[in-house]
Amino acid sequence: MRTYVIALLSATLSLVFPSYASAQHAKIGADAYSFFDNSEGDDSYREAMTHAGIRVTPYVSLATEDSIHSITGGYSFLYDYGKRDLGRGDVELYYQYKHENLRILFGCFPRTKMQEKMPEYLICDSINYYRPELNGFDFLYTTDNGYLEAFCDWTQLRSYEEREQFMAGLMARFRLTKWFQLGIDGHLYHYALEYGNKDQFIHEAVTGHPYVGVVFDDLKRGFHYDVRGGALIQMDRDRMEGKWHCPVGFVGDVDVRMKRFTIHETFYCGRSQQYFGNRGFGKYYWGDTFLQAPWYSRTDLGYTITSHDNACLDTKLVFNVTDRGMQWHQMLTLRCNIDFLLK
Repeated sequence: MRTYVIALLSATLSLVFPSYASAQHAKIGADAYSFFDNSEGDDSYREAMTHAGIRVTPYVSLATEDSIHSITGGYSFLYDYGKRDLGRGDVELYYQYKHENLRILFGCFPRTKMQEKMPEYLICDSINYYRPELNGFDFLYTTDNGYLEAFCDWTQLRSYEEREQFMAGLMARFRLTKWFQLGIDGHLYHYALEYGNKDQFIHEAVTGHPYVGVVFDDLKRGFHYDVRGGALIQMDRDRMEGKWHCPVGFVGDVDVRMKRFTIHETFYCGRSQQYFGNRGFGKYYWGDTFLQAPWYSRTDLGYTITSHDNACLDTKLVFNVTDRGMQWHQMLTLRCNIDFLLK
């Protein structure tokens, strides 16, 4: 069945660009992402568990010769280690417009195409493993000093059995001087009703994170230093209760890279985020549940085993420390891409 899906996508894309004349070119390829994430230790904010699997995405891409317009279609196969079946899969099908400083994506496309990885308070590691696609649109405008990005991720269509759910966001980051930077992340998650069910609650969560920071790069020595800090504000409401909950705290990030080594520290302190707790995780809370703690430290110690144009193998030790204890993770990830340009 999945083979027929890929063939149908390829045929559909071929019809969009009716010929392979000199004004157009095509590319076929495959992406692979393998992950192993084992956590150990006791912490009541999140159960220790192991995520391990591989995701393979064959695709076809058709573009105009100047690469301003392109359409890409593929199918993402996920295999969870330990299961005897292939597991679920996801369609990738999107249009891209890219010209000068503006890029527009529309359709179902990988989150890795966004300018920066979404922060853990918004998208935790496990959701990135099992839902790596964004369904909707993404507008990105870049300059020599920064970027402005807006997106909408339609996560579920309303029906008589399922709620309408979507996430919308705006992210901006600019260097005001050579070293000083200013930015803001803002997001809304809406969790609505099923058709015909007025007894359910409607939930909305609005998150804002304005920050300032310092960034320094030494390309000759392969050194990068990025530190930023600011408020984390969440406005959280269950409409049946009718009351907004507004926990506020401080988030600081330090990112240091020296050739193959990386150190990343995230620290939060303040009121407990995710007011409604685990009842909302995977529904209207997609962020790390450790942020329910009054203070939280995450330390990532990483090393790139090998890195080439088509493949990158990384390993990390991650320590999550809260007022209730510590969890630590052993992580190993592999990303690779193989593609061929057809003229």
